[in-house]
Amino acid sequence: MSGVRQPALAALAALALAAGFGLVLAVGAGRVEGARVEGAEAEARMAAALWEEEGGGAQAVARLLGERATIVGAGAGGAGAGAYAYEAGALEPAAWIAVAPRRAGGPWTAFPAIATAIALGGVALISGWAAARRRGPTRSRYPAGIALLSVGCIALTAVAAERWADRELRSLSAATVAQGARAVELVMATGADPARAARVAGLPWAEDRSLESANQQWTMPAAVAAAIAASPERGVVTPYAVEAGGATYHAARVADVHLAFLGYERTASPAVALAAAGGLAALLLALVLHLAQLAARPRALRRTLAAWGLLAPAAALILAFTLGPLLFSLWISLHEWRLIDPAPLFLGLDNYAALLSNREWWSAIGNTALFTLHVPAAMAVALALALLTQGSRRGLRWARLALFLPGITSVAAIAVVWKWLLSDQYGLLNQVLVRAGLESVPWLTSPDTALISLMMIGIWMVVGYQMVVFQAGLAAIPRDWYDAARVDGAGPWQRFRHVTLPGLRHTLFFVLVTSVIGSFQVFGLVYVMTEGGPLGATDVAVYHIYREAWEFLRFGNAAAMSWLLFAVVFAATWLHFRFLDTRRAHG
Repeated sequence: MSGVRQPALAALAALALAAGFGLVLAVGAGRVEGARVEGAEAEARMAAALWEEEGGGAQAVARLLGERATIVGAGAGGAGAGAYAYEAGALEPAAWIAVAPRRAGGPWTAFPAIATAIALGGVALISGWAAARRRGPTRSRYPAGIALLSVGCIALTAVAAERWADRELRSLSAATVAQGARAVELVMATGADPARAARVAGLPWAEDRSLESANQQWTMPAAVAAAIAASPERGVVTPYAVEAGGATYHAARVADVHLAFLGYERTASPAVALAAAGGLAALLLALVLHLAQLAARPRALRRTLAAWGLLAPAAALILAFTLGPLLFSLWISLHEWRLIDPAPLFLGLDNYAALLSNREWWSAIGNTALFTLHVPAAMAVALALALLTQGSRRGLRWARLALFLPGITSVAAIAVVWKWLLSDQYGLLNQVLVRAGLESVPWLTSPDTALISLMMIGIWMVVGYQMVVFQAGLAAIPRDWYDAARVDGAGPWQRFRHVTLPGLRHTLFFVLVTSVIGSFQVFGLVYVMTEGGPLGATDVAVYHIYREAWEFLRFGNAAAMSWLLFAVVFAATWLHFRFLDTRRAHG
């Protein structure tokens, strides 16, 4: 049986590698093809705008796009890359302009030739290895050599595909801005003023005299205008590239009008997608090669396949609902995405670099760290309550239930009730203070007291749950330890210090770590009670991330903040574990 399994598994490894190569190539080619379609749609919008101008119509569209444009009736359009064209002042479309995506080098330019050659070489390499395994004896060692060579081929294929895509996208960007310049030129030939002609291109533009005057630039970013003004190629019509804000813009000039276009190599870069595809291909190959080494041990192979089969449903759910969203948020953090943009802009690590100097973000982190200081106080109160409510008497059971209720009550409901209790005008707590002859306290409206008030409410919310956990830990401490301490003459404080606390060491650590993580994720209290105010005094990390995403629609920044918050919480948890390990090492 092992002689049959070995060739089959070796052939499966070859198929897995071929599928991985296909995935990498498909990702690279797919991103470029998507940019080609997007470029065709941009050209179609230029043609539709040109149609409406004086002297426009089908002839002007033909001069702009040539045979790549197909004009059909408005009722027959709507599919593929194109745009509806309107007569000047009309409400109904006059025609549908379909534009074929640009492929200057023929059909073979749709696929990366060098990357494909590397992939074919990798497939040939592993096919030869599979043939050798078929003829040779069964081996039980992991084929590390062929695994490293195959992963290297996958990496080279991804790099070659990325280089090819970058060249194609740069060429497509230059062609798009050149087509915009051609559209502007056609409109200006009819005697239209430069501003009217520039709007036909649908690209950021500025007149020559306003390049160095930020208040006269209506559609072009100031940094791009400054880069064009400083470019030695400013006076040429042929498209050229300028660097502005860490990105490459393609520019062209028609008379006194300058056009700029943020290149597809920035907005449609396949680098992240290719890295993910390469990693997935390498993981798939590693799993199949792991099975190949088990061909000499049929029982182990069957057990491994059975285990994988049982784990597959749970793994699929984790991938779909946990790992998938995590990877998607990581992808978003590398882009500028405002949800209303037609396509996310790839920024790399720019979002993370910007956060390093973002005072509001670090202020929110500081507020979160201050809020976390309530955790030791809550643990102390919870431990005291756990000791006081030990026992099985009915009164103690009701007391434990009352203390535990806030931990299972809706955070929104708790926040609404406490907001009413702490109100400056009609709050019950301030009414009691006034009747007692004291001044009312601005619990939630003063920067000095708002965060402290939330911390006190946080303590009230969690002590019940922590109390139950501590009571479970107390029940696990052997009673013999206390009896031995009493025989030795230890009093209540000595028994607490030398028996209870050491016996609760693991419970204390568990409560500390989970409470710190929970306090870094505080949101509901802030959202309902203070909305981050007053003056940002309660603007904590998660609420800041929420506002960045759903109020300002800056999802890239919000995702980067989420990953930085994860790093902070991970570092805090790791330090806690290190501290516990150090305590264990020293007895």
